[in-house]
Parts: sequence; C-alpha cells; structure tokens
Amino acid sequence: MGLTTEAGSAADMTHNKGEERLAERRVLLMGMPRSGKTSILAVIFDNMQPYDTLSMLPTVQRGTYRMSMGITVYDFPGIDDYSETQYNNLSPSVYEGEHASLVYVIDSQGDIQTSLSTMYSIIRMAQSVNPDIPINIFLNKVDGLSEELRQDIQQDVQNRVMKTMTYESLNSTFVQFFLTTIFDESIKEALSRVVRRLVPRYNSLETILNSFCSKSSLDKAFLFDIATKVFLATDSSPTDSLMYMFACHTLEAIQDIATICSVYTAMGEEEAGLQKTVVGMDGSFKIYVYQVNSFSVLLCLNTMLIARQDSLIEYNGSKIAKAIRQILR
Repeated sequence: MGLTTEAGSAADMTHNKGEERLAERRVLLMGMPRSGKTSILAVIFDNMQPYDTLSMLPTVQRGTYRMSMGITVYDFPGIDDYSETQYNNLSPSVYEGEHASLVYVIDSQGDIQTSLSTMYSIIRMAQSVNPDIPINIFLNKVDGLSEELRQDIQQDVQNRVMKTMTYESLNSTFVQFFLTTIFDESIKEALSRVVRRLVPRYNSLETILNSFCSKSSLDKAFLFDIATKVFLATDSSPTDSLMYMFACHTLEAIQDIATICSVYTAMGEEEAGLQKTVVGMDGSFKIYVYQVNSFSVLLCLNTMLIARQDSLIEYNGSKIAKAIRQILR
C-alpha cells in the first residue's frame, strides 16, 4: 500500500515542472553504478532470487517501490560523477521533511574512496535543507568475505566518514552503518531499521509490544510487513540478527503452508476474519503469529514457554493485534 501525495506538497523530483511528487514518508536509495541498489530492492520487493539479479540491466530511471504505512522507497540511477549527472540538478526539496531518509549503498569490494567522495556531495546537499535527515550507509556485497574482514571494512569506513563529517561540520548524529548482502536477510534487517523511523506512531507501537512481551514472558515480538518481510516495529529489547533471520524464515514457511492471508475477508478488519497460527518447535520453543490486517502480522518468539501460558499468550496476542489495528487506522 503506497502513499498518494497531493500535487501541492513539497519534495519535487527535479526543478522541471510536471515531475512526479515524491511521497511524504520516503526512503531515497542512492549509490554508484553496480553498487547493488536495484538488486537489493528486487530481492526484497519482487522476491527475485539473488543469482537472477546478476543479469539485471543498469538503472537509468528512478524506480518506485511502495510499502505499507504509506512508506515509499525510491531507487535513483547510479552516480558516476555527481557533478555531471541528474543528481546535481535535483531540487533540494527532495531531501526536505521529517519523514525523509537517505540510504547510500557502497560496494564493499569496489572503489570505496570514490564512492565516499560522491556520498559526501549528496550529504552536503541533503543537510543544507534538512540537517537532521537520517543517513544510512549500506556496505553491500559482503558475501564471500570473512567476518573479520567485514568488521575491518565497516570500522575503516566508519572512521573515515565520521572524521570527514566532523572536519566539514556535517551532522553525524543520525548516521548508521550496515553490512549487507542479497544472499541473506541482512538487507531486510537493514531496511527494517531504516523504515521504522518513518512508521507513524512508532513509539506507541513499541510501547504496546514491550507490554506484550513483559506480561506474556515473550523473548521477542515483531510487527512484519507481509509482502517484504521487513519489520515495521519491534519491542525495545536488542534484536539479534539470527533471531530476525529465523523469524523471517518462519513467516515464509507459514505463508507457504497455510497462506495465512488468503482468508482475510472483505468484512473490514474484524478479528474473526484474521488468522492466528501457533508453531511448536523443539522442546518448549513456540512461535505465535497473529494477522493484524491485510498487510501486516505480529510474530512472537518464546523459548521459555510454560504449558499453562499458552492460553494467556493467545488471549494477549489477540488483544494486542486488535490494539495495533486501531493504531494503524
């Protein structure tokens, strides 16, 4: 579900009149050619297999990918030279607004220094109109690299970026770094951490999930976007990458087996028309999935389940799903 903006809103694509207006809640995905930007989105939004992205043509026009919650991801063409491309002609209003977020993708096995130089040019322009715009740096294509080398690359890039931004008096408060590859769930986890800043009433959702986990003795709770497996909200406890990966795979398996959203009725968002699924794993480990509405599900993990808690968790889960539906309306 995408957000339709009014013709009179800010955020023009370029200075040219007649261009499409950008969505209010938007992620701006930029980077050099062959950095893997479009491949990331193809895997997440189009369910393309990673190896199939190798034959994709370079991006020459901006792509648009719509999520739930009115969030839109824009894939900009690769930048060979910032001063000689359409990026230099972008209207500064592209970066305006408290619900805009910048993602810059770097090929971690490519020319990092040139990519960083281009990124600094973009950041200067973005912060000239929006000093507090979140800047998310995806160090992409880390597949095939050892864990030690991945961490070394991230630390080196992080040190260089922070040093340069400090020297140029750029705001580094909202800069985040992510190691990503299309061959695992790291791209979805990274995008999750980007878009959750754009989710309406996120603090209320987090508070509800914290209460649910506390009162039901749950280890973790995720509010997932069904189509992309990107989490829109989670409780405030630390999110382990392996736990998120397991949650993604579990949700995919449940969808494959039960098609949990196929019975979502046209009755609106009545609780009776939504699905609940409980999956028992080894020993006392259980997973609870509650369909919130047509585009999101609540997935809960519990590794210390006591049998008599089943009914309590299922009751609380139904109430929490209902509360989240009301928040999202």
